[in-house]
Amino acid sequence: MSNQIEVSIEIICHATEDDKKIFTPLSEMFQVGQEEFAQEKIVGHYGNPILLFRTTLAKKRAKEFTRVLVSKISKIQMDEVLNNIDMYFEDSSLFLRIGKGELVSNVISLQQNNAIKIRIKVPIYKKDDIIRTYTELLRT
Repeated sequence: MSNQIEVSIEIICHATEDDKKIFTPLSEMFQVGQEEFAQEKIVGHYGNPILLFRTTLAKKRAKEFTRVLVSKISKIQMDEVLNNIDMYFEDSSLFLRIGKGELVSNVISLQQNNAIKIRIKVPIYKKDDIIRTYTELLRT
């Protein structure tokens, strides 16, 4: 796994959600605290307040985050990702989404809706190496 790995995390919290219920397990599992996130207040479709949290981890912290993330994803879901890995790319970044509701219960589950967005980026200089590089990363 490259030492140049970078992980970006984006969390959307609606006014009806308790952000502490999301950040407590995130901190316990991944050692990423709420204080590390930049916070932006935005307005939702119907004028409702939304908080957008973003952070980026680099090098050793990103590598450790990825290691823990991969270890907590079920084998069935990880096999699905590996079998369809090209569907998880944009440019040379790998995108995964984990369910907020499941995270509150200390479970990591890949979801599309109401999810925490995770972008894993490893510098890849040849397009042919993208699938191989990320497959190796997800199998560690």
